[in-house]
Amino acid sequence: MEPDKKIVCQQKNSRKLLRVSFLGHFFNDVYWFIIPLMLPSIKAEFNLTYTQSGLLLTSYTLIGAFGSLVSGYLGDRTGRRFMLSWGFFIASLALVLCALSSNYWQFFLILILFGVGISVFHPSMVAVLSNSFTRKRGTILGLFQLWGVMGAFSAVLVISFLTKIFPGWRGILLVLSIPGFVFAPVFFKSLKPLLANQSSITYINEKKNNSHVSFSREKKITPLAFVTFLIANTLFIITIQGVINFIPTYLVEAKSFSLTFAGYAFSIVIAGGFFGAIASGKASDKLSPLTALKIFVAFGGPLIIIITLLESSSWLIIFLAIYGISYSGVWAPQQAYLAENTPQHARGGVYGLIFFLIAVVGAIAPGITGFIADQFGLSSALKIITIPVFISLALLFSLKRYPSFFLSCVTFFSG
Repeated sequence: MEPDKKIVCQQKNSRKLLRVSFLGHFFNDVYWFIIPLMLPSIKAEFNLTYTQSGLLLTSYTLIGAFGSLVSGYLGDRTGRRFMLSWGFFIASLALVLCALSSNYWQFFLILILFGVGISVFHPSMVAVLSNSFTRKRGTILGLFQLWGVMGAFSAVLVISFLTKIFPGWRGILLVLSIPGFVFAPVFFKSLKPLLANQSSITYINEKKNNSHVSFSREKKITPLAFVTFLIANTLFIITIQGVINFIPTYLVEAKSFSLTFAGYAFSIVIAGGFFGAIASGKASDKLSPLTALKIFVAFGGPLIIIITLLESSSWLIIFLAIYGISYSGVWAPQQAYLAENTPQHARGGVYGLIFFLIAVVGAIAPGITGFIADQFGLSSALKIITIPVFISLALLFSLKRYPSFFLSCVTFFSG
């Protein structure tokens, strides 16, 4: 094939990959919210206690966390095309089996399978995108994040619409299983030509961007720097997840607003995420991923403190929207920075570890905030829980001393 025609073909494959990855992210994040949104109906049919209901959510959430860790590693070795295809298939199959389950324990065990399926997408897909696009990588990862936010935001609307058509949760699960069965073969087919020529595409994109990054050049690095980054990520996740889950409760109990207003305000935070995803991706390209990450992390702590001091509903809405921008703005620079400083062959494992931390720490953080609130009150708890994000920011500033520190991940993820 002539060089020009080859480049055109690869560019078409890249555009196709973007379409498929964005839609895949949308539906994968819808899948994450299916069970929580259907839980009231499931609880009523199986006559569950609150403990049993909570264990259902815990089962697939924790399995999803560990699944991200394992699937990212396996994707580097068995092929991300295989992992992405089977991930959607397993998740959809699990939804069908859940719809056919006859008792609580059947449903519980099937949800473990569901957690395995939905855990595959993020580490493998982010690795594919970061490998394929070095030019405007931050913008692409920001748009990818945007489609995930849209999926989470749309899950409520989609399921609310389906509840008007189907009388029970079983029919809804069967309908929602369809996208996964569609995406499984689509991923398997569409990723083949791209991954076959990925090194060429990376070279072409880097040449256009005059990039100085070389994925073939191994760089020495101390494991301490890699651990520093993981700690920084863990700390700002504690603050982010520890606060955002308590925003509605805080507005109702501490500020005496109505439940309706609290729900509206929370939707404003999520809506801010649309802008944060796009802005952080562009900032990552214009400045640098690390600089963009510092900026969005830096806004988090002060914004939370200001929100706890405000009384006016109008100002609260404004600052909650800005907090939403800050909250969603950390992910694209984080992933772009990892892509700049990790080798392709270990990148899925690195992203798997990051998504594992996000899930596990995200599950623990609300409990930490709740414990502090029991001791000092909710308003004080939200202020205190900002301490981790300030420490995280200090650690991120310390990373400038390590020019390409993430290649230490080879120690963890390659044989």
